[in-house]
Amino acid sequence: MKLKYFLQFITVFFIAIYSIAASAEVFSTDEAKTWTDGKGKEILDIMTSGDYAEKYKQLDNLLLNDVDLDYAARFVVGRYWKKMTPEQQAEYVPLFKRYTSALYKGYPLQLEKGEVTYTIDKVITDKESQFVHCTIFIKSVEKKVDEASKGGVKVVFRLVKNNGKIQVRDLQIAESSFLHAYRERFYKMIYEDNDEEIAWFLEDLQQITADMEEEKSEKMQ
Repeated sequence: MKLKYFLQFITVFFIAIYSIAASAEVFSTDEAKTWTDGKGKEILDIMTSGDYAEKYKQLDNLLLNDVDLDYAARFVVGRYWKKMTPEQQAEYVPLFKRYTSALYKGYPLQLEKGEVTYTIDKVITDKESQFVHCTIFIKSVEKKVDEASKGGVKVVFRLVKNNGKIQVRDLQIAESSFLHAYRERFYKMIYEDNDEEIAWFLEDLQQITADMEEEKSEKMQ
């Protein structure tokens, strides 16, 4: 079902990123709306293109520039960040970025033109954040008799602006923060799977990431 794949994509793409940095700048609802609309059109254009190598290159660029992965890396490991040595932190952050990039590539990212549309319904300001409320429509789902799917999928993007740059800090669907969901995943990896041994956790994350990268590489050959 294309709805499932699309939601998986935006879940991974915006896994990011919660909490307001102290240096966050105030910006307007119009700025937030314009930025969101522009990025939405850009992502749909990329996803309806046929060249997968170019598609992944462009999506990786968006991921690195429009999502605060440095903060995300620290947030998802929570209290374990301070338990890492400086060397482990230096190893972990770029590894987390590779993991994030490899993860979204595991989902189908091809859409037909016009298959997905969206509306920006409202923008609500809360301190330095702008909450952009959107509705995403998927034609193949709207045609089906599925009351839960009628009216589109409600999504809220939480945006902040730092050093003149707007970025996504959180994504909510059905009032669920996906950053918190990924913290639960990483806590399980560290606490349950590796007995809170950071070195073991890093080894596991390295292997998981390498396996995903290899699998995607084989599929593209």
